Order: sequence, then structure tokens, then C-alpha cells
Amino acid sequence: MQAEAMTATQATEPATVLSGADVRLQRNLKIVVIALAVLILAGLATIVGRAIYLASGAPTQPAAPGLAVKPEQSLGLPAGAQVRSMSLSGNWLAVHYEAAGTEGIAVLDLQTGQTITSVGIKRAPAN
Repeated sequence: MQAEAMTATQATEPATVLSGADVRLQRNLKIVVIALAVLILAGLATIVGRAIYLASGAPTQPAAPGLAVKPEQSLGLPAGAQVRSMSLSGNWLAVHYEAAGTEGIAVLDLQTGQTITSVGIKRAPAN
């Protein structure tokens, strides 16, 4: 019963009257909120427009001429060799291998299919 009486009195109370300074502050805050919303939408439109522009343009880096790789190539490694790792740099492939207690790195030119060099790795004995 009391709760009903309170809501009835709250509904009949007049709205709070704002002073001139409060009205001006509220108007300024509305202007700031609208300006910030416009800035956010303008920034979003700029980002979307830039993404579309970059996606529709020609690629900035032309394809590298003459980097045709032979479809099948072979690298001569010692018998029983196991490849430990490989690294690609341009059209050169470096293969780190281990075979029968020895290690080495062989470098293969992918354009010509020829072995450029083979380097043996000697480990220093542990002290």
C-alpha cells in the first residue's frame, strides 16, 4: 500500500527545474557528443575508403622477373643423411644435414638446380 502511494506521489511531482547554467551545460554536452560521433563516423569512413582504395589498386611490388623455379630438383647429400633444417633466401635454399656423425650445410640454387656450395661443420670436443 505504501509503495503504491509513493509511486503516485512521485508521478505527480513536478519535474526538476534546471538553472540557466545547467541548461547551457547540458546543451554544450549534447554538442560535444554529436561532434565526437561525427568524428568517429568520419574516421570510420576514411578507414573503409582507404581499405577499398588499396584493395582495388594495382600491386605496388611488381613480380620479380626471372625467378622461375625448376619443378623438380635434387640435392646430393651423403648416404644416410638426415635433414636437420632448411632456410630459403631469394632463390637459394640452405639445407643443414647430419650424416654418419658429420654435419654440413649444402646450398642449392633453385633457379638453376645446381649445388652452389657444401660446407662441413666440425664441432669442438666438449671440455
